Amino acid sequence: MEETGYNITLKEFKQLSKWAEEVYNIAVVVDYFCETQSDKEECYNLAPVVKYLHREADLLNAFFIDHEKDIEI
Repeated sequence: MEETGYNITLKEFKQLSKWAEEVYNIAVVVDYFCETQSDKEECYNLAPVVKYLHREADLLNAFFIDHEKDIEI
């Protein structure tokens, strides 16, 4: 795993991983909602922002999934 200069415990890593997964899941649901309700102007206007959030949340969640095996004892 890359050194970032931050020292976190295994418990903190797992909590951050859990939060990242929750943010990703929320982004997936909101993205789906905006896509299926595109006839509503608000959803249409929010769609690009939600898609960006979805992509970024996916990268964050993937980071924790990829590094989870590096820290397991």
